[in-house]
Amino acid sequence: MDKRSIIMFVAVTFGILLGVTALLWNFGGKSGVETQIADAPGEMRRVKGSGDVVVTEFSDLQCPACKSVQEPLEQILAKYEGKVRLVFRHFPLPSIHKNAQMAAQVAEAAGNQDKFWEMHDLLYDKQAEWGGEVDAITKFAEYAESLGMEREKFLSDINSSLIKEAVSTDFVAATRYKLQGTPTFFVNGYQTEFGELEAKIIEFVK
Repeated sequence: MDKRSIIMFVAVTFGILLGVTALLWNFGGKSGVETQIADAPGEMRRVKGSGDVVVTEFSDLQCPACKSVQEPLEQILAKYEGKVRLVFRHFPLPSIHKNAQMAAQVAEAAGNQDKFWEMHDLLYDKQAEWGGEVDAITKFAEYAESLGMEREKFLSDINSSLIKEAVSTDFVAATRYKLQGTPTFFVNGYQTEFGELEAKIIEFVK
């Protein structure tokens, strides 16, 4: 092999190696094997339903996409009643949803009066109403009263350290899992796109 051929061979080989390296970098070295995050449900503070299959939802109460999946999600839960539990965890994104953090605290404060899921549903239902408010506290207080809650306790709980810590715990977990947005779902710890949620549930339903 002459000198020119050797140079061309080395150049081509080097190019191939660079290409392979780039592919591995872009795909993060993924092998196609799913990774289970066993602690995705956390302490399971807010749970709906019962069953061995645990669906964990990281959600932002001001997120339109999160609102849009609520009805089909309820349909899935109803279909597999007694087999699936839903765990809700907060992932407020205040950089794009200015009232998301407060809404999360509002839902938790409602939970202190056993009205978490009622407030959860109401906040999604009224999202367009409170989402653009400069000071949404008045609206939130109205919602609490409509649900039969004690107004003064509700207003006091919203900014309590325990409520803020509960929301923060979920947010830190979402950050640690490197979640890219809301809503994000896990089925028994396996991250799953909402469109594939039912299929993933079926894998675990006995």
